[in-house]
Amino acid sequence: MNTFNSVTATNLSSNAALHRKFPLRVTCLGEASLKDNPLYGSSEVLLTIELDQCDTLNDAITCVERIAGQAHIDTGDDEIADFEPLLFIIIDNEQCQVLAGEPVRGGVKWCHPVASDDEARLVMEEASKLRAEASFEAGWDNYNTARRLGIRASVIEGRLVHPDWRQAARMALLKAE
Repeated sequence: MNTFNSVTATNLSSNAALHRKFPLRVTCLGEASLKDNPLYGSSEVLLTIELDQCDTLNDAITCVERIAGQAHIDTGDDEIADFEPLLFIIIDNEQCQVLAGEPVRGGVKWCHPVASDDEARLVMEEASKLRAEASFEAGWDNYNTARRLGIRASVIEGRLVHPDWRQAARMALLKAE
């Protein structure tokens, strides 16, 4: 097999693998304020909810940007009084991370995918250090600081796009800009 045919066969195989990973699911990590409970009062919890499903990455990006521009996100759960989005995450049918973005002023600040496995290791180390700091702060009852550090670690992990999706995610972000 010549080089051209080998590369073409690899690209076709890669494209077929990506097509098996649809539909893409748009999810959101956020802080949910639960309605008052007669025994416990109100409380806030971190929660990931599924918002939509899309047939293409571009549709998923558009969906996230539309949802980020809304004043209120409907979770579909009657027990949740309010939901503050912290990180939008697009995942494929195999639970692989495709892309993530942080809500900012009615828009989305996309987490640019890592370019290599080495860069992914550095991102994981940085997130791990933040989670260790969060654990330390929680041990000292500094729950707000621990929460902020944990959220920051999640945002950093937003760059950890699965290797199958890195190139497609970078290309989609270039088109979206």
